[in-house]
Order: sequence, then C-alpha cells, then structure tokens
Amino acid sequence: MCQEEFFTCPACTPDMLAVSVDGNRKHYRFKNIATTEKRGLFDQLFIQSDVEVSGFVDFIHKNNNHVSGRGLCGASHWTAAKESSKKSSSKLDEEGLEIAVCRHGILLMALNMFRGEMFAYPLFLQKKLAERSQGKIKFFCSDVACKYFPYLQRVSKNCPELQSFLSVMHAKAHSWKCEVKYGGAYQEGAGSTIGEEVEQVNSFLSRIAITTKYMSKSGRADMITMQAMSWNKRKRLNLGQALVHRYLKTQKALQEQQCILGALKTELELHDDCVVHQWVSDV
Repeated sequence: MCQEEFFTCPACTPDMLAVSVDGNRKHYRFKNIATTEKRGLFDQLFIQSDVEVSGFVDFIHKNNNHVSGRGLCGASHWTAAKESSKKSSSKLDEEGLEIAVCRHGILLMALNMFRGEMFAYPLFLQKKLAERSQGKIKFFCSDVACKYFPYLQRVSKNCPELQSFLSVMHAKAHSWKCEVKYGGAYQEGAGSTIGEEVEQVNSFLSRIAITTKYMSKSGRADMITMQAMSWNKRKRLNLGQALVHRYLKTQKALQEQQCILGALKTELELHDDCVVHQWVSDV
C-alpha cells in the first residue's frame, strides 16, 4: 500500500510518552462460520499472528505460576485483572481484540483474544511495540495497572522498564491508595494523558462488530484492519489542529493551577517552595 506507515503516530515517533492497552469484547467471531486457509490482504499488518500470540501465551503459562480468579482492588472485582484463563469452550472462536493506542488516539497494534482478557495479552503487545519502536515508551496505561505491573515484574524480568499508569477515569473505581500510587493524574511527566484512548476508538470499531461475527477469519481481519486504517488516516489529517488545541488548553489549565497554588501559599503563609515539595513527597 504505497509503503505508507498506517500504524505509527507522527507525533509519537520515535519516542512515545504513553501507550494505552485495553480489550474489546464486541469483536468476536463464531466458530461455525465457513473459513479458508487463504491469507488476508492485510495479514499481520494490524492484527498480530494468532500462532505467535498463542505460542507466547503458552510459554508464559508454562514457565510461571499464576494466581487464579479475578483481581480485587478495594471493593471492586475486575474481570480484566486475570493472570490466567482457560480456553473457552463456547461457540466463539475469537473472543475479541486486545488493542494498543498511542496518547493521540492512533491505533498501533492489536491481537485476537481466545481466552478472555488476561495479562499475557497486553504483555505480548508491550513486547512487540518495544521491539518495533526505535525510541522509548515511558508509560504503559491500563485499567488494571495495580495488578498488571506486579505481575509484569514477577514473570518478565527482561521486559523494558515502563512506568505504571492507571487510566484516569477507571482509577475512580479503585481504592484511593491505588489511585494515588498508580493513577495517571499523579504521574510526573504524564502531562494531560488520560490513558483512556482505547475507549475512544472502541465505539468507532464497534460499528462493524455485528458484520465481523459472521465473516471468515481472514475476512474479519481485513475488515477490522481497513476500519483501523480509515480511523488513523482521519486522525493524521487532524493531528496538527488537535495538538494546537491541546497545547492552548494545557497552557490555560497551567495558569489556573498556578493561581490556585499561589493563593493557597499566601493563605498558609508558605514562602519556601521546598516545604511544598516535601509535603508532596510525604503524601
């Protein structure tokens, strides 16, 4: 396709500040749909090889002990916070997609889920993105970062070091200690990143979810890839305007917060910035 890079972000290349990863369970496909071994037109361009993903998942499960059941944080049970899951015996083949998106909303990579949402899938995308990227990725955003990153440190010692980032809106459903420790709003250098970028593209991709349920394996992959390419093209065309708007919005927010901080320091009679930094460090 004219050797165009459809799944890279011009604003994030080569160094990426943040990558957001999440599952989309609406893009499933039934097992009883007729299919062929014919390769798709966009084979592995966006959706990664099922064989490679399956081999990686089996390797991770074989070489590590996993805690069964769903993750718990505060009073909330997280279905996505699972270290391991058995292959489904339902009438579905692909159970959905695990998708990686940059902080500007451009789709980067995806894989087919066959065992529901579990940590081995984002770990695979993290590994592949690190291999493909010529620069560095600083933050890895997840709805269940408080469970995923301890798991990552335990099972993958050679994985690139990334800072944990709990997506801002989902953090409200976690315990307050978890929100402060992992929440994106409290991460130094995160800027205005919200970590919910996958949610923004899920509604767009879900427009063809009903159609892809009844397509062949290669046809489904091609349809999703073309939809993702269309989304990325529109994002690229509007990227300049979006960045300018984001910059002006951030500058305004910064000025407002500086005024609030100045008023608070005056009220508390604080004249030494070191005291304020020490308070932040104590918290």
